[in-house]
Amino acid sequence: MVQESLAKKSTSNRFRTFLWFLQCYLQTLYDYLFPFLVRRKDVRNEIVLITGGGSGIGQLMALRFLRLGAKVIVWDINSDGMKQTRLLAEEENFSTEDNLFTFIVDITKSSEVYAASKRVREEIGPVNILINNAGVVSGKNLLDISDANIELTMKVNVLAHFYTIKAFLPEMIEQQKGHIVTIASVAGDVGVCSLSDYCASKFANVGLDLSLRMELAKADLLDKIKTTIVKPYFISTGMFGGAYPGFFPLLKPENVADQIVEAILTEQLQITLPWYLSWIIALLHWFPSKCLVPINDFIGGYEWMANFHGRQEPSKMNGSAKLEINNNHIAK
Repeated sequence: MVQESLAKKSTSNRFRTFLWFLQCYLQTLYDYLFPFLVRRKDVRNEIVLITGGGSGIGQLMALRFLRLGAKVIVWDINSDGMKQTRLLAEEENFSTEDNLFTFIVDITKSSEVYAASKRVREEIGPVNILINNAGVVSGKNLLDISDANIELTMKVNVLAHFYTIKAFLPEMIEQQKGHIVTIASVAGDVGVCSLSDYCASKFANVGLDLSLRMELAKADLLDKIKTTIVKPYFISTGMFGGAYPGFFPLLKPENVADQIVEAILTEQLQITLPWYLSWIIALLHWFPSKCLVPINDFIGGYEWMANFHGRQEPSKMNGSAKLEINNNHIAK
């Protein structure tokens, strides 16, 4: 039934499509010019699930949604990180028994994702907002990345998104309500030296988000189930420790978390952080491909990852499988 609902839709007449396009354009322009007038949705008692919520941006978002009155579920493989999230919540006098729920889940394994999602439905309720936040980065040149690292990057950064969406989207369709959030990266729009696997995974995130949106539109569900994709620059959480930020400063985690939550509350389709990078990236796409090499050289792109070391203690990686490899680090 759910699969069929995503598969069928009669062809719209061209005039209605034109009016819809015009409405979308004017609404986007209005939201951009008058962001303070955009209505924010109420997430009190809503169930928000965040992967990789045991540290970094995921942890900060968890605390922010708790402050907004939501029930927050954290999936992570790092039990110590989830304990820290609980302690931070308790310091703010939140009831961790009624409002914060933590699950140890290896999101690289579909069986664990589906089993955990079943527990969530039975013990807590239907997930209203799904935030795919967990990720890893190796930070090596393509020929230096081990096959294990490549596979891990794709499993955590890409395949896990498919698993979680497949686990929770059917119930969102039944409830006629939901929001799927993808934490991607500006690396999903441009290629970066020593980030070939990471860029490939983030390009995949962008494609998945857009394709999902088209499927929801085909099923007349876009007004019921929202999608948001977030494309931040380097964030100073330790994931990109040692990386040279180039022309643009490292983003502060607290500011990033605030802007992501705001984007969710205002149901924005996409945000790039900092905002002006979206214009710069759009401009780059107008240049001939051969021009990108000298542009990259001019802005120092070849040196961005030269001194990369990532987190100093990566023995436990949130939202991913444990490996002995020292150059994989939890994203966000």
